[in-house]
Amino acid sequence: MSERERTRKILKEYGLVAKKSFGQNFLVDEGIIRRIVSGMDVSSYETVIEIGPGLGSLSLPLSKEAKKLILVDADRDMVKVLRDQFADEKDVQIVEKDFLRFDPDECSSKENRLFIGNLPYNITSSLLEYFLCKGFKSAGFMVQKEVYEKLDYQPGRKENSPLGAFLKASGKLSLVTYVDRSAFDPSPKVDSAFVRFDCTNPLPFVLYPVFKALFKDPNKTIGNCLRQFDAYQKALSVLKERADERLSRRARQLAPAELTALACDILTIC
Repeated sequence: MSERERTRKILKEYGLVAKKSFGQNFLVDEGIIRRIVSGMDVSSYETVIEIGPGLGSLSLPLSKEAKKLILVDADRDMVKVLRDQFADEKDVQIVEKDFLRFDPDECSSKENRLFIGNLPYNITSSLLEYFLCKGFKSAGFMVQKEVYEKLDYQPGRKENSPLGAFLKASGKLSLVTYVDRSAFDPSPKVDSAFVRFDCTNPLPFVLYPVFKALFKDPNKTIGNCLRQFDAYQKALSVLKERADERLSRRARQLAPAELTALACDILTIC
């Protein structure tokens, strides 16, 4: 039975449909699934945490390689399916909870956990920020193709974002595979990319709000961006006194290391 057939069979048996409110598009392409699992070195982590496992298209092959697999889904209907599927698997734990309210520290250490998931596209940024806040060794996630291109930070590009800059400064982002919209059932309106991020140089998450402030308006200079935040007025004043040339540049023009140094300077002053 193909994954597409399995998915439709389960939906019919349980009387379910994909829910737009949860951003559900079920991955059904076996080749893509194999590529994702093999590209994440699953067995090398103590704990694998999958976000939004849905009907288990990734969960099933992950469970064969993971030492400990935790499936976190907010949809009670999906959780019922998963509990039935993994009833006899002692190394698979299923949690019914919004991931943004789930504390991974209660079941794993950040130094040796892998986050993985086919993320709901409407909350991709929030989930990635939460990943970074809690900490991890590696993460693999599905995003819209254009979002991956924005996250792939290259100094000077108009598409650059604070999240992309923070990721670049914290480790290595790599493409596992592009994913055509036909790989899902139902098919979304956009093509996707599954990307891997290895956190080789974790930054204190306290720096991230400063990154966001620096990118407040990508067409304005850093000085003009900082002017919009009361919390950074002291730093702005001190940097002006020093005639810091970074104030006259746009955040997207700086290398991640330069942004990190500037964010550290701002926090130190404040």
